Amino acid sequence: WGVQSFTIVAMVALGELEPVDYAVHADTGYESSLTYAFAERWTGWLEERGVRVATLRQNNPIINKYGFVQIPSFTYSGQAKRQCTNHWKLIPIRKWIAQELKRCGMSKTPGIVEQMIGISTDEYHRANPSRVKYVKNIFPLIDLGMSRNDCKIWLLEHGLEIPPKSSCVICPYHNKAGWRDVKENERDWQKALTVDSMLS
Repeated sequence: WGVQSFTIVAMVALGELEPVDYAVHADTGYESSLTYAFAERWTGWLEERGVRVATLRQNNPIINKYGFVQIPSFTYSGQAKRQCTNHWKLIPIRKWIAQELKRCGMSKTPGIVEQMIGISTDEYHRANPSRVKYVKNIFPLIDLGMSRNDCKIWLLEHGLEIPPKSSCVICPYHNKAGWRDVKENERDWQKALTVDSMLS
């Protein structure tokens, strides 16, 4: 539900990109209240235009059953390893895709699934191949030469809302402006404080 991802699905909805089977959102449980509100406003618009939205919700504990902190929190001994993206987003999506293939009676043949990912030209370094052979990652925004700002312009030109920045409210990577944004929403701020207290 971030700027780049929403641009891709909006392009699909308006026929500027080829149809997809699903738009998949791995909900970490820690997204901004603004992001959840945006998703609520626009899910129906997408589905009316043939884009089925699948939201994957799972329990994402900050500290896993082995006692490891999942987010890259800062401690007196250094920074914890960043595991949240892999465990809360990438793995759940891969598992869901595998289940869908099984449900449809399809095998995990190499490249059977093409997965559009919302990475723009200014994030080119993040455009990595899939870690499983049955999924091929493709990056339509890079192919179109579009930056994050180009996505905003495209959305405005098509009369669409620009999504709020998509990031977890508990993420230690927020800069000062990011933390000010979190603090503006009492529910988000309390969630961040609860996690901070847990790790103190």
